Amino acid sequence: MRTSSPAFVCAFRGLVLWAALCAQTGAMQVTGYSSAVNDRFAGGFPAAPTNNTDTNFVGAGYDWSGVGWASTDGTKGFGLLSPQHFLVASHYGGAAAVRVFTSNGVTATAARQAVTNIGYGISLSGVLDLSVGTLVSPGFVPSSVARYAVLDLNSTSASNNPANYEGLPVFLYGRGPDGTFSPRIGATTISSVVSGGTNQSFTTPRTAVQLEGGDSGSPAFHGWTNPNGGTELTILGNNAAIDTSNNYLSFLGSSLVMNALNTTVTNGGYALRVAGNPTNTWVGHASTVIGNRAAWGLSPPTQAPADVYVLFDAETASNRAVNVATDHDLRGLYFKSSAGTDDGFAVSGAGTLTVGRGGVVNYDADRQVFSAALRLGDHQYWNGGSGGVSISNLNNNGKLLEIAGTGTNRISGVVSGGGGLAVSGGRLELAASNTYTGGTWVHGGRLSVAGSIASSSDLQLDAAGSVAGTGRLPTVAGAGSIDPGNSAGILTAPAVAATNGLSFNFEFTGLNPVYSDATASVNDLLRLTAGAPFVASLGAVNTVNVFFSFTSLDPGDVYTGGFFTDQAADFLASIENSVFKYFVSTVGPGLTNYNGNNYDELPGSSLTVSTVGQTADFAGGTVNGRVAQFQVVPEPSVWALLALAAGLMFVHARRARKTAR
Repeated sequence: MRTSSPAFVCAFRGLVLWAALCAQTGAMQVTGYSSAVNDRFAGGFPAAPTNNTDTNFVGAGYDWSGVGWASTDGTKGFGLLSPQHFLVASHYGGAAAVRVFTSNGVTATAARQAVTNIGYGISLSGVLDLSVGTLVSPGFVPSSVARYAVLDLNSTSASNNPANYEGLPVFLYGRGPDGTFSPRIGATTISSVVSGGTNQSFTTPRTAVQLEGGDSGSPAFHGWTNPNGGTELTILGNNAAIDTSNNYLSFLGSSLVMNALNTTVTNGGYALRVAGNPTNTWVGHASTVIGNRAAWGLSPPTQAPADVYVLFDAETASNRAVNVATDHDLRGLYFKSSAGTDDGFAVSGAGTLTVGRGGVVNYDADRQVFSAALRLGDHQYWNGGSGGVSISNLNNNGKLLEIAGTGTNRISGVVSGGGGLAVSGGRLELAASNTYTGGTWVHGGRLSVAGSIASSSDLQLDAAGSVAGTGRLPTVAGAGSIDPGNSAGILTAPAVAATNGLSFNFEFTGLNPVYSDATASVNDLLRLTAGAPFVASLGAVNTVNVFFSFTSLDPGDVYTGGFFTDQAADFLASIENSVFKYFVSTVGPGLTNYNGNNYDELPGSSLTVSTVGQTADFAGGTVNGRVAQFQVVPEPSVWALLALAAGLMFVHARRARKTAR
């Protein structure tokens, strides 16, 4: 971006230098630079980097795993908004593939699918510079890269308050001298913010950090202290241009920009993660009504907090019962961790609580329970943490709810509306017959359906995601796994589209399924009801695992289960080319663990696969369909013994006949 002499200046309106039109001039300059303080990596970049763990590192204590680089050009940096979306400076372009160094020390690469200009950012030569790149698939476990939130310091959901960002400390991320040197990180502050119409940008002074040619697109962060007291990076924008005094960056903190970003990322089943500082903390001793100012420790004429970020702290609240007596809205809810146990909050009441773009974050190990009706005010990302959240009825209001965490989240009532639902970690359990019509995604973790999500437009499983349960699904596609039941059970869908690598896991605890009981079917069953149950035939990219709850199988035994079609036609051709693997239970550690049980794998030739007609008495009525059949094949030594026995019996019979004469 900066040039070493006027001869190399690429001017924009006489001031701003557009990096894409300038030759790369070397590393981002940091006043007082040292590799220990400013290099992200200690060595090995870009093929096999190692993190900078020096105690003097300016970025120490923060997770940088969500910043990737072009796989063929280590000078081009990209900040991830989700595991599948990254920031791009339009004038400098994205990359054919993006590489990341995950939090578990793995270098992973994902190919780019598209780059979309969102219509905002700094304007360079008439082009708005802020774009979002989309990866074909994450290419890595989503939980292994940082999920950066946009920092929302605006007074209301609809307002833009640029002055609230001025003076904020930021980290600028930029290139090393060339693609074999570590990227650099420099600390500076925001000097000004422009947030009017499509022009969304901010500046930092060219004193502590000077951006250079080739730095465009790399992200800028604020080191945020979250409501639980931890530190994390929040993303504010990306590098765009310079003049003699300032670095110019496109700005993400505008409500307009956040809305535009959500329009792009929700197409892939991700919601923009948004974070804000709580303005109020729940007290609850004077009142438990969420709309009463006394419940927040406020006195007249102060109004109860609305459309803001709020904190619930079990250690300071006198009452953990929250009454949504009438309709109320909050932009984001944080539940702070506590030393106690069984001290989660219970949000109930006859009114509806509208949750804005900040969503819900549970830092506590205890469950937070929402029995009051919920409504989404915007697309949003929830993190249930280890304790999880429980929801009753939810109107998604045409928005996407993405839920993550490490524990179990539950929705016991109906999810309605034209929006979608996504799972990015932990376990989400759905109990009711839901009516929402948007898409369903499982990026990571497990979705367990006991009721129905058949009204959803489709179900996409990423490689790290799975679906289980005994309910009804829409057509299932993707690269994850289908695991009917919660032990043995029947899961129902119209069809599967398995060309991207779906796998199937079936548990067998008997010879045949009990079709009449979906929750205790003895053998797992994936029931496919459509006239064309397999959108395409399974192939070498698909694995079918069958787990037998027996320590051995007897030669000649026949088992049925796994796949069932409501059509009576033979579907063997649709499944026979997949990779079948068979497992038997073991009392020892085993080589494979599935659903908490240990198994040893059998040779693939141990069983043969076919399909047979089956009259199945499902709870909803009898169906004359077809089911997969697995027959145990004796080992060659067993066949030899059987042949020898048969031969001896034949000789004995001949001798007996001769004696009788």
